[in-house]
Amino acid sequence: MNGRRHEPPTVADAFRRYRTAVVIAVLPFALLSLYLFFRRGYYDLFIANKIFAGVAAILFGLVLILGPLRRSFPGLQQSIDLRKELGIVAFFLALVHSVVSSFFLESHFSRTWFVENLWSVLFGVVALVVFAILLVISYRFLRERLGVNRWRVLQNWGMRIGFLLVVLHVGALKLPAWISWYQKGGEKELVHPEWPGAGLLVGWFLAFMLFVRIASMFGEKVTKFVWSVTLFALPAVYILTFWWGNRFTR
Repeated sequence: MNGRRHEPPTVADAFRRYRTAVVIAVLPFALLSLYLFFRRGYYDLFIANKIFAGVAAILFGLVLILGPLRRSFPGLQQSIDLRKELGIVAFFLALVHSVVSSFFLESHFSRTWFVENLWSVLFGVVALVVFAILLVISYRFLRERLGVNRWRVLQNWGMRIGFLLVVLHVGALKLPAWISWYQKGGEKELVHPEWPGAGLLVGWFLAFMLFVRIASMFGEKVTKFVWSVTLFALPAVYILTFWWGNRFTR
């Protein structure tokens, strides 16, 4: 929800940016939907809810690294203009995920489930509050009242803290299942238990985005190097993960 605007965008510019942000969100949503449909053999609200969360996390990851990448790769100046819009789309996807989990999937998320996964729930709720605050102060009136420097500090640190909370929320909830999948594959009733869960794929993406963001603290050369490594390492991890999953079909 960060953004660096020298002058207020026109209505046409704002529409174009939000349209682009929505298109960027739709692409992983469609891909993950197809992936989980073929992995499980069916598609329902529970699966869609997983994808709401996954796409929100992906967008938050992109918002987190666009700033450092712009400083290291000046050609990405245009992309930086989408940080606010991507952040807002991600926030509303996360909000939908929270509402659906709390009120529309009681068979999956009972009161007992929330108690048993209290830390993960707390991380998620606090992350949502942080992003809501960033959304509110992104409006020009409050930005001017806060002052540009203070606003940038709040946006930058708020985004970092919010993303870390998202990572903790996902990790606390999913890490045991991810470890279990690498040990013995998915549940046998799945059509393709040898395929990793979508959450695992998103989890690797978040890990690499966090790695890039940490690397950016050490300067532009380190950021360029780590980003170049990431472009090869992340696909390699995905390929090796699918290769590992094939062990469970033998």
